[in-house]
Amino acid sequence: MQFSTQILCAALLSSLIAFIPRQASTQDSAPPTTATVGIVRGQPFSATRYVRKVKILPDGEQQFLRNDRYPVQIARDSEGRIHVQSVDPKPDCDRPELLKPPACSISSVLIFDPAARTITHWPEGELAAHISVVLKLSDQQVQDAENSTTTLPDYNPISNWDGASFTTKVLGEKIIEGIRATGVRTTKEIPAGHLGNKQPILTIHEVWTSADMKLIVKVIDGDPSGEETISGLQHVSLSPDSDLFQSPEDYEIQHSDRVGKFVDSDLLDLAEWFPSQAATPPQQ
Repeated sequence: MQFSTQILCAALLSSLIAFIPRQASTQDSAPPTTATVGIVRGQPFSATRYVRKVKILPDGEQQFLRNDRYPVQIARDSEGRIHVQSVDPKPDCDRPELLKPPACSISSVLIFDPAARTITHWPEGELAAHISVVLKLSDQQVQDAENSTTTLPDYNPISNWDGASFTTKVLGEKIIEGIRATGVRTTKEIPAGHLGNKQPILTIHEVWTSADMKLIVKVIDGDPSGEETISGLQHVSLSPDSDLFQSPEDYEIQHSDRVGKFVDSDLLDLAEWFPSQAATPPQQ
């Protein structure tokens, strides 16, 4: 069986799978522990995940500087199926730095179905071939996909690094985009004079997670008085369209046992965007 090259044009937006953040040894209260992995049922949603750079103005407002990555649509239905839609990085649409990137002529959709133990992917757009390819997953691939779509940060004590000190504060709960989340902020301080700096250098790593939904809702990294990288969810709906989780009606369905690099690319997209993409460690 031959694969259309357009089917496999899923955007590999980064080759680096995110790391899991660790917690400082100094803390105000006990932070959350790692949630168990598995299929998440009964917690449906759809959202756009973004990663953007902002400048913190003197009045505390944020000035948008650029998108660090092209925004991606992600979703989960009540049965635990996962949807990720990303764009093909071609010159006409690969403009992540814009506040609202232009429409892309083709995008790639993947569906991870943990019950069926498959990944299905297909292209969308005016140039897309109308074919959906269903790939059967191995036991290890199913486990990897489940881990990357359900694992929340594990906060473990960390020691001082090269003269820097770390402190951690549990921020409590708040509603972000309609989702109740718990926040933990790790602050890193480099003493004055350690790097030739006249004043202490402070950076923060702030993570807001929803244990019930197994989601990282928002992450803030950077200098609270300078520039910060913010990643998270926006345009959240808790009633996702059922059409997100099935191939278009006019598409031909093809099954394949050729997993290899095709599944590897899809698993990478899952790990990057759902949800561990946002779980970067404190900057060191």
